[in-house]
Amino acid sequence: MNGLIVASARRIDEIRAADRARDSILEALDAEISGVRPLIARSWYRSRAAGVDGSTDRGMFDAGRVDEYTLSAAEPHLRKLDEVASDLGGYVSLTAPNGALIHPKFLRSDDSFPEGYLLLEENCGSNGEGLALEEGRGVWLAPEEHFREDMRGNWCFGSLIRDPFHNRVRAVVGLTFPAAGLSRMDPRSTLLMLEGVSSRIEQEIATRTSSKERALLDQYLTMTRRRGDTPIIAMDGKNSLMNATAISQLQDNDLAIIEGYAKSVMSSGRSSTVTATLGSVGLAELTLIAVQLPGASVGAIVTVRARGVQRTLRRMKSANVMPETEPESFALTQLRQRFVGASDEFEAMIGMAARAVEQSRSAVIIGEAGTGKRRLAGAIAALRGSSVFVDARHRSGSMSLTEEVTKSLVASPDTLVIGHADELNQLDGIDIVRALGAHPTTKVILTAYRATPTTLRIAEFCGALEVEIAPLRNRREDIPLLANAIAADLGDKTISRKTLSAFMNSEWERNIEQLRSVVINTVERARGVEATMDDLPISFQRVVSTGRLSRLEEAEYSELRSALREAKGNRRLAASMLQIGRSTLYRRMDFFRSRGLDL
Repeated sequence: MNGLIVASARRIDEIRAADRARDSILEALDAEISGVRPLIARSWYRSRAAGVDGSTDRGMFDAGRVDEYTLSAAEPHLRKLDEVASDLGGYVSLTAPNGALIHPKFLRSDDSFPEGYLLLEENCGSNGEGLALEEGRGVWLAPEEHFREDMRGNWCFGSLIRDPFHNRVRAVVGLTFPAAGLSRMDPRSTLLMLEGVSSRIEQEIATRTSSKERALLDQYLTMTRRRGDTPIIAMDGKNSLMNATAISQLQDNDLAIIEGYAKSVMSSGRSSTVTATLGSVGLAELTLIAVQLPGASVGAIVTVRARGVQRTLRRMKSANVMPETEPESFALTQLRQRFVGASDEFEAMIGMAARAVEQSRSAVIIGEAGTGKRRLAGAIAALRGSSVFVDARHRSGSMSLTEEVTKSLVASPDTLVIGHADELNQLDGIDIVRALGAHPTTKVILTAYRATPTTLRIAEFCGALEVEIAPLRNRREDIPLLANAIAADLGDKTISRKTLSAFMNSEWERNIEQLRSVVINTVERARGVEATMDDLPISFQRVVSTGRLSRLEEAEYSELRSALREAKGNRRLAASMLQIGRSTLYRRMDFFRSRGLDL
């Protein structure tokens, strides 16, 4: 009994000393404080210097990301720990390396700390997870050692889960107990137990690492040793590794964009270099190296380099010295109001379209189905004045194409738009050139999937500019902008970050046309104010879950589409051309359609 009384008195003295020290530092940042552990003193100085208020919750949020591989390894251990914590009135939490709370389904959550809540010291003062990240080791805090008043009712513990192959933090495990419900607490033994759980999770990660993953890891470590100051990401379609530079510099949307390009490399097995616009560094060059892995699979290692101009502009902006820029032309401003994008490919497209308007030039718009060729042609034509549209594929009435073009030119419109111009034959091209020669003031805009001898003949006669619209898979950074713009047109519902990431990782065979259809369906299915993965159309969820085609399947899909196109949809003829039975053709067509692909 006397021992308990002594322990209780000592505890009261500790609380009073901490209260006096906290009052001192709240009054003056440079105050000398004593009576608390050096670890806590350092944390309080940092919290106070960051402007954290002792009584106000700043309520700062960010998107947190813990990779699926770590979650899978941690689940059985944290689920068991959470059961133990529940018996004592506490709970287990998981925090991303950026300090943002995540709420995996296998853990109970505390409603007072919602998902995305930032636990970094600079945001909410001393706490278990934030202090563990700051100190780089496991820590514990008594109730009175929290800097913010509303956090001072709990015992808090934080332990880091590190990558077993290098020193990167994968996540932080937090353990919280209410002080009111515990008569005694041995914080040192509790922290030792929590550190043991983190250690077992790290061992689980190491054990689960297959020979394929180890091969990717070896290549990744070699690359990081050479270029450690550059963002580097390694992927194999299931797991991803990032160096500290990538973690600190890149945003969630950036990673989704990079992953989309990496999947293309993993599918083709060919290294490549692409230019992408990232939210964190602006215009960047992505060097994607294909890595041969055991089991005939392919991984990718991505190096991110900001373009020199972008780096210079960021330095000048930080110094408040920005170069004077010429104002945009009227045509470019008008086109930007009609179209959405930020990629290098988008800027090139919109710039060429504006030039066609400003110079009153004819144009040939080249792009895959669904990329918006007709919409761009219509926007260019609208900025010029009157226009007429003729479709080389879908004919109306009994007139020939040449007769329809000739009739359309009688009124001398400012622009003649010919859709699906790659389906014109050589005689059509000769007649159209002759008709245009009789109406020199009319400019022509051709839209085509690809250039043909006929489109080249017409373009050369008219002195046309070529405007290329890149497919969505080559400008993934435009996908979230387009999806949000489509959703905004439908009302006030938004799209979740995870759903936008899924969009950026998809191939969009029918480009914007397919994206628009999926977004409309997703938003209309959403019951809340935010459309989530659960609201995606069933067919698209299947596409997301099944992933990309293998290289063999891609080659088969390309041959199948070409045969059906050449046979003008005649399946018997297409099967004969491919030298397969019709039943086999139908079966393969059903397979590709089940993947959401257009034939």
